[in-house]
Parts: sequence; structure tokens; C-alpha cells
Amino acid sequence: MKNLYLWFFVTVLLCAFAVGQSTESVLYSFQGAPDGGYPSGGLLFDEAGNIYGTTVGGGANCAKYGGCGIVYELSPTVSGYTETVIYDFCPTIVNGRCPDGAQPWGGLIADRFGNLYGTTFLEGSANLGVVFELSPPQVQGGAWTEKTLWSFGVRKNDGERPFQGKLNWDAMGNLYGTTEFGGSHGDGTVFELNPDGNGGWNEKVLLSFGGADGVNPQYGIAVDGSGNLYGTASFGGIVNSACSAGCGTVFELSPSADGWDGRMLYKPTGVNGANPNSSISIDSKGNLYGTLQFAGDAGCYVNDGCGGVFRLSPTSGGGFVRTSFLFDGQGNNGGNPWAGVLPDSGQDAVFGTTYWGNNVFEVKGHTETVLYQFCSQPKCTDGNQPLAGTVVSHDGLLYGVTGYGGDFNSGVVYSVTK
Repeated sequence: MKNLYLWFFVTVLLCAFAVGQSTESVLYSFQGAPDGGYPSGGLLFDEAGNIYGTTVGGGANCAKYGGCGIVYELSPTVSGYTETVIYDFCPTIVNGRCPDGAQPWGGLIADRFGNLYGTTFLEGSANLGVVFELSPPQVQGGAWTEKTLWSFGVRKNDGERPFQGKLNWDAMGNLYGTTEFGGSHGDGTVFELNPDGNGGWNEKVLLSFGGADGVNPQYGIAVDGSGNLYGTASFGGIVNSACSAGCGTVFELSPSADGWDGRMLYKPTGVNGANPNSSISIDSKGNLYGTLQFAGDAGCYVNDGCGGVFRLSPTSGGGFVRTSFLFDGQGNNGGNPWAGVLPDSGQDAVFGTTYWGNNVFEVKGHTETVLYQFCSQPKCTDGNQPLAGTVVSHDGLLYGVTGYGGDFNSGVVYSVTK
């Protein structure tokens, strides 16, 4: 499962004790089979407080992967939460493949009818991943219905293997996302799915990455009120001694009469951070936020640097001004964030998680506060490896997942007080 196992063993060595005054609660500990294991994508709440998410592995199917992964629902009860597996990938095999996909690394989105949409990294007709839709049961207690909207590899250069990012909508009901590989250069794509009016979907590649404009977009697409698309590519861009594979890029795609116009908003250099390995978040003021996985101050994961958090603020001339917070690797401050951040415009703060140090953090201005450090309990029953970002529910708590830890070391869903 990518490098998840390596991350686990390195992180175990770093787990220590809780920091700050926040309280963490484990809402659910995954067992692997049959309830799913190793959650990676972010969480989705409905109006009733139910939580939806995905696990990369586990489930009842796919022995070759240790489970093809699931989509789950956590429903609040008087005593906690109850988990329901609403879809278990690869119930049938056709021509040696799982036509519905396998290993959903990314999170979910929902439409106004309660249908859920997501992606898988593997399987489909060409084993290059799929975009799927899950429709809720027509009667209470019934089964959810899965539909594959697009199977990558059915058309040349249409993209390969959407990774950890979730999909997003525009006002017209079009879906946008990224694939880590594929496209005309093999370095990933931004794609659009449009309803064809006959119950199917058409796919269009808006951008094929390659070199200077970025390589390997691993997270999803943000859409603003004008229909502009924003995202990150983990590599490519500026190549120097700090970034032999490139320091990555932050990009914008804007709709135009001729299609889409692209521009690079930010090309890290290494000194100011590198490798933006995250989704983009947009606050109410139009500021863009993301994380930098490496570079900056040294001392974190394999000494490539601790990474940081950046903000791109719009200017009157149509540009953006960048400000950054870089982790210093000192004490328990953490570093190397693997996901995006949640902005709180009212508090001028952002919340997120770090791989190095195993933390949930708050950054306000140039000050970081570690709200909670995972693996604080024996055998990491409180969770380990918070690889996905945090979201906020109606009750004001921070919610997220860890890829490992919990009662069965298969990951948890947690909440943390601010």
C-alpha cells in the first residue's frame, strides 16, 4: 500500500506523549476485516451528524491486497458511534479485474440527493483506478448501489491512478479531480467528468503535467466561486540541490472561451519549503492554504527538512502574495505534513496534522501549538499516523483519521478539542 508500512515503523519510534491541553477521543477502531482498515482520506459529515469515509484496505474481498477497501458510515448513538460498511469493493471479478475499483485512498463528496462520490487508486478495467458513485438505499436498511462513472485507461492518456485527493464540484455539476500518473507525459493530470445526459459521463483531461508545470499531483482540486480550479503537484517545477526531483508547484486553471488557462501561483525553491503534498483550502477571504512536505529547516524525516504551511493571499492586481510557516523540528513541534489544513478565518488560524511527531497542530500567525500527539497511549490505541487532514463538525471539534494504531492497529477515527 504505497509506503504506508514504512511510514508506520518510522513513526512508532517517534511516538512519545500528549502535548497541549486538548482532549482526544477515539470514535472507532478499525479491525481490518470485515470492517475495513487503514483509513487515509478525510471525513464527510451529513446534516444528521453521520460520518462517511474510506479505508485503503480491509473489507471482506480481495485477498491479494489484504482487502480492497471499503466505504463506511459512522452513526452517532447514546454510547458512541456505530460503524456500517456501506460498500465493500470488488464483490465480483470480471476478466481478472475488479471493475468497481480497489483501494480508495481519497475522501468523499456528496450531492444534494445524498449520493457519495470518490476514487480508487487501483483496479477498474485497466487496473488504473476509477471514479465511483454510491447511491443511498431506497428503503431503510437496504443496500447502497455502486456505479463506476469512469474507469481510467479506457482512453489513451486519460490519466492513471487518482491518489489521496477527493473530487470536487463546480456550479454546473461537473466533477474535477487529479490522477498521480498518466496523461500525455505520464506525470499526472487534472481531469473533468461531465454528465452526458444519458446517465453516463464523459471525461476530459484539462492539464497533463510534465516537468516545469509540476509532476505527480497527489491530492484533489479546490474550486472557487468563479469556477477557478486550484491544486498542487508534489514534484517538478524548480530543480536544484534541495529538490533533485523538483520542488513542486501550486497551480490555477481558469475557464476561458478557448477552454482553460493555466498559471503557476507558487514554485517552492527548497529554502522556503518544498513538495506541496496537499489539497488546497480556500477561506472566506479567498486566501489559499496548503502544506509543504519537506525542506525549510532541517532535522525531520530523513533530514530533508520539516516542511511547513503556506498561504497565498489575493492582490488587487490579480496575483497572490505568499506567506509561510516552517516547522523547526525542535522538541515535539512536529513536521512533514502529509495533508492539507483547515483554515479558521475568524481566528486567523489553521489546523492540520504532521507525520513527523504524530501531531494535530494549530498555527496562528507564526506560532504553532501542538494540540495532541498520537501514540500517547500504550500500543498506540489512541491512533498513529494522522496522514489525512482534519475537518470540523457542527460541534466545533476537530475530526480526522489515523492510518494505524487503535485497538487492532488498523487505524481510527478520532476527535480532538481545540
